[in-house]
Amino acid sequence: MKVRLFRQGAPVDSALAAWRARAANVVLAAITALHLPAAVLALLGFSLPSTATTRAAILGAYGVMIPTALLRRVDYRVRLVVFFVAAYVIVALSNIVSFSAPYASLGLVVHPILALVLCGAAAANVAVAASVAILLLAPFVRLLPGVARTLLVNAEGVTYPPPVFWSYAAAVVAFLATLMVLLRRFHGFLLDALRAQRQATSGLEDEMRERQRLEREIAAIADEERRRVGHELHDGVCQQLTAALLRCQALELSARQGTAVADADFAPLRRLLTETIDDAHDVARGLCPLEPDPGALGAALRALTGRIGQMAGVRCEFVAKGDVRVAEPATAHHLYRLAQEALSNAARHAKATRITVELRGSDGELAMQVDDDGAGMPPAGGAGGMGLRTMGYRARLVGGDLKVTSTSGKGTCVACRVPRTLSPLAAERGEPGGGPWIPR
Repeated sequence: MKVRLFRQGAPVDSALAAWRARAANVVLAAITALHLPAAVLALLGFSLPSTATTRAAILGAYGVMIPTALLRRVDYRVRLVVFFVAAYVIVALSNIVSFSAPYASLGLVVHPILALVLCGAAAANVAVAASVAILLLAPFVRLLPGVARTLLVNAEGVTYPPPVFWSYAAAVVAFLATLMVLLRRFHGFLLDALRAQRQATSGLEDEMRERQRLEREIAAIADEERRRVGHELHDGVCQQLTAALLRCQALELSARQGTAVADADFAPLRRLLTETIDDAHDVARGLCPLEPDPGALGAALRALTGRIGQMAGVRCEFVAKGDVRVAEPATAHHLYRLAQEALSNAARHAKATRITVELRGSDGELAMQVDDDGAGMPPAGGAGGMGLRTMGYRARLVGGDLKVTSTSGKGTCVACRVPRTLSPLAAERGEPGGGPWIPR
């Protein structure tokens, strides 16, 4: 049942109402069917010693209960109210006729439980009050002459209930109160657990959708990066190699024609090949900017800030404080890409004139912060919305926390903190708990 409720994504209250409607159909049909033999026996005269008026009232109440089981198109709450009113009429009459009858005692306890399960705590309170009132007042009602002559066969033999009745009443009230307190607490616990599970499930579903969306965005970024690399190879390396090939063919043609080839004729070819090697090296560095070395992150960030400063014409600085070595290549890679995105946003979108990248390391965490003096981010996230979500996703992948603060006209600060278990120096010294220094 719980799986069905949450798989449909319905709120807990509406799902509980749907369950109660189905349960009401079953319970009302079952109780009505179970009362049928007793109703038949009462019609045949096999019942507690009572007058025809009492039997007619009980059978009339049972007749009212029958539509509650059959008219399923009527709202289940209306049917339950009618059912409980009729049921308590039967319970009250049974207690007036004989308070020690099994049905009289059982009904006082069962009906509050049914009210709690099918209707809720408020209805259970009303049912408990009705049960206690019937239990305590029924003996006194028996003393009323008019009631006694109408409902009881032996009205003259009615006397004030003996002390045994009060013991019986106290025991039933105590049992009912204890049972209802426990059931109400358990009922509240179940509802709280259902709501908490629904909230957790909803949060997990939202997180899964967000993760899928971010994965699609990262895949789109990867595709765009591949297209960019393809364009760079086509427009840069391939064009330069084509020029070098043409230069070689020209030199080969001159040699075939017997023209002397001087060393100076090879100078343009050397320049083309040198430029091609540099461009290919830049493309390769862009694809894999970090070496598998704990100190590669700091060196890569320093080179990145230098390139961004030259290309964008801004003052770009890198500052390293403390132990900034990272033993896990994946962590270093994500931090590098995060800084690359933050630098690109600051240089291209925020129009910053000064950008500072600071990397701080300690035994407890590694912190990276990118500050700029640009225009800040638009209130709605602007063009950098996808980039910011991608940075947050990268931070979560390495167990870190990303915080972005921006003031219009005063710049933006992107800070990422990644916890780590043990510094490399402690691992090298063989301290307890040593081993690979990686983020949690």
